[in-house]
Amino acid sequence: MLRFFYNVLDKFIDREDYNLLEMDTDSLYLAISKDSLDELVKEEDREAWNRVKCEWFPRTDSEDHIRYDKRTPGLFKVEWRGKVLLVLMLRHIFCFDSNSSNNKYSSKGINKTYELSKEEFVKVLEKKNVTPQVNQGFAYKNNNMYSYKSL
Repeated sequence: MLRFFYNVLDKFIDREDYNLLEMDTDSLYLAISKDSLDELVKEEDREAWNRVKCEWFPRTDSEDHIRYDKRTPGLFKVEWRGKVLLVLMLRHIFCFDSNSSNNKYSSKGINKTYELSKEEFVKVLEKKNVTPQVNQGFAYKNNNMYSYKSL
Protein backbone atom coordinates (compact mmCIF):
# COMPACT_ATOMS: atom_id res chain seq x y z
CA MET A 1 0.00 0.00 0.00
CA LEU A 2 2.83 2.39 0.81
CA ARG A 3 4.50 1.55 -2.50
CA PHE A 4 1.33 2.68 -4.30
CA PHE A 5 1.11 5.82 -2.21
CA TYR A 6 4.68 6.98 -2.86
CA ASN A 7 5.38 5.50 -6.30
CA VAL A 8 2.04 6.28 -7.91
CA LEU A 9 0.05 8.96 -6.10
CA ASP A 10 3.02 11.15 -5.21
CA LYS A 11 4.63 10.66 -8.60
CA PHE A 12 1.65 11.41 -10.85
CA ILE A 13 -0.68 13.61 -8.76
CA ASP A 14 -0.01 16.88 -6.92
CA ARG A 15 -0.55 16.59 -3.17
CA GLU A 16 -2.89 19.60 -3.30
CA ASP A 17 -5.31 17.47 -5.34
CA TYR A 18 -5.80 14.59 -2.90
CA ASN A 19 -5.95 13.87 0.80
CA LEU A 20 -5.35 10.45 2.30
CA LEU A 21 -8.22 9.78 4.71
CA GLU A 22 -7.53 6.22 5.80
CA MET A 23 -5.28 3.37 4.73
CA ASP A 24 -4.64 -0.16 5.98
CA THR A 25 -3.33 -3.33 4.38
CA ASP A 26 -6.15 -3.74 1.86
CA SER A 27 -8.05 -0.42 1.75
CA LEU A 28 -7.34 3.14 0.78
CA TYR A 29 -9.76 6.03 1.20
CA LEU A 30 -8.91 9.26 -0.62
CA ALA A 31 -10.56 12.64 -0.96
CA ILE A 32 -9.81 13.98 -4.43
CA SER A 33 -10.39 17.39 -5.98
CA LYS A 34 -11.90 16.07 -9.25
CA ASP A 35 -14.14 13.16 -10.23
CA SER A 36 -11.36 10.66 -10.98
CA LEU A 37 -7.64 10.08 -10.54
CA ASP A 38 -7.21 10.21 -14.34
CA GLU A 39 -8.34 13.85 -14.28
CA LEU A 40 -5.75 14.68 -11.60
CA VAL A 41 -2.67 13.32 -13.38
CA LYS A 42 -0.13 16.01 -14.21
CA GLU A 43 -0.18 16.76 -17.93
CA GLU A 44 3.54 16.11 -18.36
CA ASP A 45 3.13 12.64 -16.78
CA ARG A 46 -0.01 11.53 -18.64
CA GLU A 47 1.81 9.21 -21.07
CA ALA A 48 3.71 7.44 -18.28
CA TRP A 49 0.49 7.22 -16.24
CA ASN A 50 -1.31 5.51 -19.09
CA ARG A 51 1.48 2.93 -19.28
CA VAL A 52 1.53 2.05 -15.56
CA LYS A 53 -2.05 2.50 -14.38
CA CYS A 54 -3.06 -1.01 -15.57
CA GLU A 55 -0.54 -2.39 -13.04
CA TRP A 56 -2.64 -0.84 -10.26
CA PHE A 57 -6.21 -0.52 -11.59
CA PRO A 58 -8.56 -2.63 -13.72
CA ARG A 59 -8.43 -1.89 -17.43
CA THR A 60 -11.47 -0.21 -18.97
CA ASP A 61 -10.59 -0.39 -22.68
CA SER A 62 -12.76 -3.45 -23.53
CA GLU A 63 -15.58 -5.54 -22.06
CA ASP A 64 -13.26 -8.58 -21.87
CA HIS A 65 -10.68 -6.63 -19.86
CA ILE A 66 -13.36 -5.20 -17.56
CA ARG A 67 -14.77 -8.68 -16.82
CA TYR A 68 -11.33 -10.23 -16.33
CA ASP A 69 -9.76 -7.45 -14.26
CA LYS A 70 -12.64 -7.02 -11.85
CA ARG A 71 -11.66 -10.40 -10.38
CA THR A 72 -7.88 -9.94 -10.58
CA PRO A 73 -6.30 -9.87 -7.10
CA GLY A 74 -3.98 -6.97 -6.32
CA LEU A 75 -5.72 -4.34 -8.45
CA PHE A 76 -7.42 -1.38 -6.77
CA LYS A 77 -11.16 -1.42 -7.31
CA VAL A 78 -13.61 1.30 -6.35
CA GLU A 79 -15.75 -0.09 -3.55
CA TRP A 80 -17.55 3.10 -2.69
CA ARG A 81 -17.76 6.64 -4.02
CA GLY A 82 -19.48 9.51 -2.21
CA LYS A 83 -19.13 12.75 -0.33
CA VAL A 84 -18.73 12.02 3.41
CA LEU A 85 -16.51 9.61 5.33
CA LEU A 86 -16.85 9.37 9.11
CA VAL A 87 -13.92 7.60 10.76
CA LEU A 88 -14.12 6.84 14.48
CA MET A 89 -10.90 4.86 14.51
CA LEU A 90 -9.03 2.49 12.26
CA ARG A 91 -11.49 0.14 10.56
CA HIS A 92 -14.59 1.81 12.03
CA ILE A 93 -16.04 3.87 9.19
CA PHE A 94 -19.34 5.10 7.84
CA CYS A 95 -19.46 6.48 4.29
CA PHE A 96 -22.47 8.26 2.88
CA ASP A 97 -23.60 10.62 0.20
CA SER A 98 -26.32 13.05 1.23
CA ASN A 99 -27.84 12.85 -2.28
CA SER A 100 -28.44 9.09 -2.23
CA SER A 101 -28.91 6.04 -0.08
CA ASN A 102 -25.50 4.77 -1.20
CA ASN A 103 -24.02 4.12 2.26
CA LYS A 104 -21.12 1.94 3.30
CA TYR A 105 -20.53 0.78 6.83
CA SER A 106 -17.58 -1.16 8.21
CA SER A 107 -16.70 -1.86 11.79
CA LYS A 108 -14.15 -4.61 12.28
CA GLY A 109 -14.35 -6.47 15.57
CA ILE A 110 -18.03 -5.72 16.19
CA ASN A 111 -20.52 -8.53 15.73
CA LYS A 112 -22.37 -8.10 12.43
CA THR A 113 -25.76 -8.66 14.12
CA TYR A 114 -25.46 -5.12 15.50
CA GLU A 115 -25.30 -2.55 12.74
CA LEU A 116 -24.24 0.96 13.70
CA SER A 117 -26.16 3.80 12.08
CA LYS A 118 -24.89 7.07 10.68
CA GLU A 119 -26.58 8.84 13.60
CA GLU A 120 -24.65 6.72 16.12
CA PHE A 121 -21.35 7.54 14.39
CA VAL A 122 -22.18 11.26 14.49
CA LYS A 123 -23.21 11.03 18.16
CA VAL A 124 -19.84 9.50 19.05
CA LEU A 125 -17.97 12.19 17.10
CA GLU A 126 -19.94 15.18 18.41
CA LYS A 127 -20.75 14.18 21.99
CA LYS A 128 -18.21 11.43 22.70
CA ASN A 129 -21.25 9.37 23.69
CA VAL A 130 -20.33 5.69 23.29
CA THR A 131 -22.81 2.84 23.50
CA PRO A 132 -21.05 -0.35 24.64
CA GLN A 133 -21.91 -3.48 22.68
CA VAL A 134 -21.48 -7.13 23.57
CA ASN A 135 -19.41 -8.98 21.01
CA GLN A 136 -19.79 -12.74 21.01
CA GLY A 137 -19.03 -15.58 18.69
CA PHE A 138 -16.93 -18.67 18.13
CA ALA A 139 -13.21 -19.07 17.57
CA TYR A 140 -11.27 -22.12 16.42
CA LYS A 141 -7.86 -22.50 18.05
CA ASN A 142 -5.52 -25.49 18.39
CA ASN A 143 -8.10 -27.91 16.95
CA ASN A 144 -10.70 -26.78 19.50
CA MET A 145 -13.81 -24.64 19.17
CA TYR A 146 -14.34 -21.95 21.79
CA SER A 147 -17.11 -19.43 22.39
CA TYR A 148 -16.28 -15.92 23.52
CA LYS A 149 -18.15 -12.94 24.88
CA SER A 150 -16.63 -9.50 25.38
CA LEU A 151 -17.84 -5.99 26.08
